[in-house]
Amino acid sequence: PWIFSHTASYLATGQLPPEPAFEERVRVLNRHLDRMIEVFGEEAGCMMFRKVAPWYAKRFGPANLFNKRVVQISSRADFQGVLADYRQWRAQFLDDQGQLQPRFRPAPMNASFLAPAAGVSAIPTPKGPVERW
Repeated sequence: PWIFSHTASYLATGQLPPEPAFEERVRVLNRHLDRMIEVFGEEAGCMMFRKVAPWYAKRFGPANLFNKRVVQISSRADFQGVLADYRQWRAQFLDDQGQLQPRFRPAPMNASFLAPAAGVSAIPTPKGPVERW
């Protein structure tokens, strides 16, 4: 969801802005659920949200507990309970400033449009006839 603001910032300054903080990700995650419930109703919206929530959690740091439980929600209240339990569990991985300890931080995201990956000179393509791709 931050691609447009990050792109605008990069074009304006030539520098990529920092990744969104955990609280910003949670704010957008909650808004995403609210919109899905608004459009599809609580039961169907929550069922579809089960697929979306783990995508957000990829940048949360340790999120195993969250991922296992969020795929079982069936209401907004269920989600809020899962999120509250996750926040409490996640606290063990935080430093004094409330940031993830370095060893638990996800690897920095690479902007693939800025530079090719190390050792890659071209886009890899499958070998063999086109029919077998």
